Amino acid sequence: MKTCFNILILLLFAVFISSIYSQQKNLIQKSDTNKQAVIDPVVFDEIEEAINSCDVAKISRYLGPQTYFSLTNGINGYYSSNQAYYVLEDFFKLYRVTKFKLENVKPGSSNPYATGTYHYDNRGRRSSAQVYISLTKTGNNWNISQLTIN
Repeated sequence: MKTCFNILILLLFAVFISSIYSQQKNLIQKSDTNKQAVIDPVVFDEIEEAINSCDVAKISRYLGPQTYFSLTNGINGYYSSNQAYYVLEDFFKLYRVTKFKLENVKPGSSNPYATGTYHYDNRGRRSSAQVYISLTKTGNNWNISQLTIN
């Protein structure tokens, strides 16, 4: 009888320890996913450099499956990464950048965004537009969810 009681106590102790270990493991996994959501500031630097050089190929690595555009030339709506590539290519041909700078970068973990001014030349006429870029995390990559140049 005494051995049955000892075995029962050991079994209950093992169940208790295993539940604590499981809860601790879940807590560690949740904190690890929060750490992954922090954006590397280099992402906005690379996007800024790509826009400055009108290099759609450099921007295309940040185009996700659905990117929303609102552009000065009247383009607005959601585009696949393939469509977005050609939309940007056409836009940069018409609105040649003369100077672009992201002035306000907010790399918050849940919804990072940046704003700036896009100075351009369109058919010999110089002008400027405000830019808004927001990013979302898809898997391990940051993608442009919205690009507004108006």
